[in-house]
Amino acid sequence: MTDNDVKQIIFTVSGLPGLASDLDDSSCLSDLGFTDTTCLDLAEQLNKYAEAQKAGASVKGDEISTAMTVQQIIDLIKQKVS
Repeated sequence: MTDNDVKQIIFTVSGLPGLASDLDDSSCLSDLGFTDTTCLDLAEQLNKYAEAQKAGASVKGDEISTAMTVQQIIDLIKQKVS
């Protein structure tokens, strides 16, 4: 698992142009255009990623919110798959 893997997922769900590696760790999901609905989409994609990294790992929709930063998402996924 790498930070850029998680950033790529965030980036893909956001639909923003540019490179995922350019995402600032301190960016809030709301600043990237995320809504409650897109946070659910993000949780679904992160859940697939977590399951692929470690059997039994999961991310639930209520664990992701628009107030979270990119770094908080990365830390959450690291915790889930370690």
